[in-house]
Amino acid sequence: MFALESPILARLAADPALSGWAVRSSAAETTRRPLPAVEVRCEGADIADARNTAVAVGVAWGVHLVTQYSTAAMGELDAAFAAVVASLHNWAPGTQGGRAWQRLQLQQVQRETTDQGLVAYNLIFKTAARYDGQP
Repeated sequence: MFALESPILARLAADPALSGWAVRSSAAETTRRPLPAVEVRCEGADIADARNTAVAVGVAWGVHLVTQYSTAAMGELDAAFAAVVASLHNWAPGTQGGRAWQRLQLQQVQRETTDQGLVAYNLIFKTAARYDGQP
């Protein structure tokens, strides 16, 4: 399920509407985190279906939009939000990590609690793939 991070990052980084945003993994080590930023992280998974020898694992991916509070912040967030939805909602990541993944679907949007001076929103996308167990 973690194999999806690279194609999600690559897709967002290639979007010209996000050219002024630092697109990064939440696992990336940096001493300075430039803003505004689009941060991608795996939020967890649930079992969508379990039958006999296989299980459908539903994975939630968070795309976090973070910027400094300013008079332009809401406009910047709105443009980034639209770009992320246009790029990822209903996108089929294909086969990654040896699994055929379903299309990503936007599930929810949440405001995040952040450090003073920052505003952040989290877009949660969900996809699923089949994992085989023992015969």
